[in-house]
Amino acid sequence: MLSSNNQIIHSNHEVAFEWKNGRRLSVQEDVAYILPSDQKEVDRLELNHKLWKNVLGGLFKSPLHEKLSKGIRVLDIGCGPGWWTLDMAHLYPNSEFVGIDMADVFIIEDIPSNVKFQILNAGTGLNYFEDESFDFVFQRFLVMGFPTDQYIRSVEEMKRILKPGGAIEILELVNEYKNAGPAFKNINLWINDALVARNMDSFVADKISTFLANADYQDIKDINYDVPIGAWGDYPGKLFLAIQRLALPAVKVMVTELTSITSEVYDANMEEAFKEVDVFNISTRFRLIYATK
Repeated sequence: MLSSNNQIIHSNHEVAFEWKNGRRLSVQEDVAYILPSDQKEVDRLELNHKLWKNVLGGLFKSPLHEKLSKGIRVLDIGCGPGWWTLDMAHLYPNSEFVGIDMADVFIIEDIPSNVKFQILNAGTGLNYFEDESFDFVFQRFLVMGFPTDQYIRSVEEMKRILKPGGAIEILELVNEYKNAGPAFKNINLWINDALVARNMDSFVADKISTFLANADYQDIKDINYDVPIGAWGDYPGKLFLAIQRLALPAVKVMVTELTSITSEVYDANMEEAFKEVDVFNISTRFRLIYATK
């Protein structure tokens, strides 16, 4: 069913949510994503999008500018509010963009005519799309959304829906605070314990190139990024610190749900962690991998 603006597609299997401790969380068994889906997350994801436009010097790394200018079909998996999708659609008006996410948090004001958003669980819903129906598939930051086996299946499904010669690009977080003080080290440990409880892998980003190779993708490129946290890292560092101030309270939800860490212990540790950014040159590692079918 299409919404009144004809650009939001509602499926028959939409995800159920509930409010818990002031955050909106999925309560559906087939949804692995363990961060909230609410306005605070929308705000965090907007800052995250701004950060990565700055870090990358653009919106993507795949050599697709000419094809996008002429017009191709693009899928944004786990698009969240759709910041990347919307920016791309404005930049490449001849191309068609489809953004999918399990939560209806899409930004629909002044939505371009070449965009459609669809409420779909990325972990299980790619079978909705036909074989060889996209030229470019883009995905970022689902380390806390896909168990490892689901991540591998998703890579295989992305290949199925790509046209021959089509491109895939994945940007992923590594759960690793480098040069961390004691408080950030605790958060690293707690996040890892929470992910393990859901069969997720803190270091899945380091394995994506292997997943792509095993699925017979071609021309695989793998780029490492270290993004600073705090004023020592100039504009990106200050922006990433602002993101951390929204991310760590969101992460608290999964840590206190899936480990023995209490809310009080987490809050006290988080307060100490934000003091550490003035003492240590802390950064977080990311990997961007792109390839062709």
